[in-house]
Amino acid sequence: MNLLISSNQDPYWNLATEEYLLKNSSEDYLFFYVNKPCVVVGKHQIAQKEVNAPFILANNILVARRLSGGGAVYHDKGNLNFSYIQSVAFSESISYKIITESIFLFLKQLVPELSLSERNDFMLEGKKISGSAMHVYKNRVFAHGTLLIDCNLTNLSLSLKTNLDRYTDKSIASKRSSVMNLSEASAKINIAYILANLPNFSGKENLKIDYCTLPESAINPIMDLVQTKYSTEEWIFGYSPRYFYHHHVVFNNSDISYKLEVAKGIIEDVSIESEDSLAKNILLEIKKLQGQKHNIYALQEKLTSKKSQDFERMLFASLF
Repeated sequence: MNLLISSNQDPYWNLATEEYLLKNSSEDYLFFYVNKPCVVVGKHQIAQKEVNAPFILANNILVARRLSGGGAVYHDKGNLNFSYIQSVAFSESISYKIITESIFLFLKQLVPELSLSERNDFMLEGKKISGSAMHVYKNRVFAHGTLLIDCNLTNLSLSLKTNLDRYTDKSIASKRSSVMNLSEASAKINIAYILANLPNFSGKENLKIDYCTLPESAINPIMDLVQTKYSTEEWIFGYSPRYFYHHHVVFNNSDISYKLEVAKGIIEDVSIESEDSLAKNILLEIKKLQGQKHNIYALQEKLTSKKSQDFERMLFASLF
């Protein structure tokens, strides 16, 4: 098993590296990385629905989309991410539990109280310390997960949206869980400690692991994936099922309900469901959203590029 530890904290780079190793290698890898603060959504989720837009914008928290399914997760420098990337004989025989069991057993040596839930989550004192997902490509598979070591749990909570009733869609919804850090079980445990102990890795099959680095030939293809896929608005916000966004706003005693129909990240239709005769200017601004991108970066720029007006700030806040 090749052990690869990323020196890059860019989530787009690390997600692109996973895809490259999955699709362009036949070797097995155990890949560890730490990301700068970000929210990573599952492949089939609606990013706008999952993130708390005002908070992540105010705190420079990135949004990324991964190749695997599942729910949204928060990463920061107190979160150690792992990815098992390997070849398998038959895709129908793939078991997530078998793939990740070695990681679980290794961590259990450090924290004997660790347990495995029915959903294969790593648990401590009844709380989740690891969320995970899997993706299959031909005869290759990766199972990757997050390990909460010393994460900012306040930022984790505030970065993820809990009020999802404004959306009508068929996306995969996140399931929020109570979480805790692994460091709470032992003060000596931190990311450096875990990485330093990997040479003593003794999972189920006593896997022998060898440190490795990315081959020089991989750098340009990974950078290309970063630039053309993982860092793009089309992938982060546009790769999602069609959805409807409903909201009700009150401004200067005007009362308006509206609905946006969004496909591939673009607002295809704007309908006013209830309107106030005193709110003609507001209605015109809402209707101008048709044809615009429905994502936090594009609309933040559009709605705040003029001299800050109360209505523009209110409208932006109401769109997510």
